[in-house]
Amino acid sequence: MKIGIDASRANEKKKTGVSWYAFHLIQELKKIIPDNVQVVLYSRESLQGELVNLPDNWTQKVLKWPPKKFWTQIRLSWEMMFHRPDVLFVPAHVFSIIHPKKTVMTVHDVAAVKFPESYNWFERWYSVWSARVALKKLWRIIVPTNFVATELKKQETRNKKQKDNIFAVHHGYDKRYKKIEDEAKIVDVLEKYGIKKPFIMTIGRIEEKKNTKRIVEAFDELRIKNYELRLVLVGKPGHGYEKVQATIGQSEFKDDIITPGWVDEEDLSYLINSAEVFVFPSLYEGFGIPVLEAMACGTPVVASKGSSLEEVGGEAVLYVDPKSVENIAETIKQLIDNKELREEKIKLGFERVKEFSWKKCAEKTLKILIEENQ
Repeated sequence: MKIGIDASRANEKKKTGVSWYAFHLIQELKKIIPDNVQVVLYSRESLQGELVNLPDNWTQKVLKWPPKKFWTQIRLSWEMMFHRPDVLFVPAHVFSIIHPKKTVMTVHDVAAVKFPESYNWFERWYSVWSARVALKKLWRIIVPTNFVATELKKQETRNKKQKDNIFAVHHGYDKRYKKIEDEAKIVDVLEKYGIKKPFIMTIGRIEEKKNTKRIVEAFDELRIKNYELRLVLVGKPGHGYEKVQATIGQSEFKDDIITPGWVDEEDLSYLINSAEVFVFPSLYEGFGIPVLEAMACGTPVVASKGSSLEEVGGEAVLYVDPKSVENIAETIKQLIDNKELREEKIKLGFERVKEFSWKKCAEKTLKILIEENQ
């Protein structure tokens, strides 16, 4: 049996959510795929970093494509036409036009339906089209939560007899995220980014969908109420960044709002460990790995209700109406003021993250890839 895996996203240098999912999943699959199964990793450039270390039954195949755009649709399709594996696994939600009958794709969310303004017209159209066609055409689809499974099924209203081909498989988190006792290293990392305690923080694109503007406004509310805090916004600019930038510029406390941009993965755990509260009131999430990372670091979490985050955080997280600045600010305030509540949520968080791992994710994924009857 031969399994082909699209490793293009896993091979990216500056990884974010989907890229890390693909990377960690491949690394765990290396440990559990049987020796009698051949695996081919397809990528645009030569594999780098830890991906290079392959078991004997694994090979890499670099599919060079000078135009760069439409690598999946054209170059990977060309490969599938002449050298087709028994099963093709695509960890990101864009599949090749030509593909094996047994193709499995991960659809991480259907955010383009809920937030079309966050994407250019092509990204919006292609993302929605890809999800809908996948429902009809692909052998199996993996989603990160039951929430996304429900959302995805809503996209095919005309098909009265829906295919039972959607499987919910929870993500894991990087075990580098944990409680850290090395205070000297924490101080070094904070100095590196010009951050002083105490502070609250969030991770994700600085944009409308991530609700960054309301995070800034909630921070202002706390400062007005004499909470001596700083706000750290980790992430690159996204759609609606101009509105966030304007809100920061108008803030009386703008000098205490730090925007370090993309932060090295090695440093993020130290930053989260140092935060008073991790704030994640996103308007839409398919999973929300940062919530797991914060809980693993022993930092209490404020997250939004109404999407997948309640499925991830369980009782360990305090949930808010993401459209209410007052609710966001008041809930952060609770976790700062109420020591018992804070300790309770931290303890529950440590227990909650035990339910999630990339090992579990890989084991469930492998069953979907190789077992005929699920």
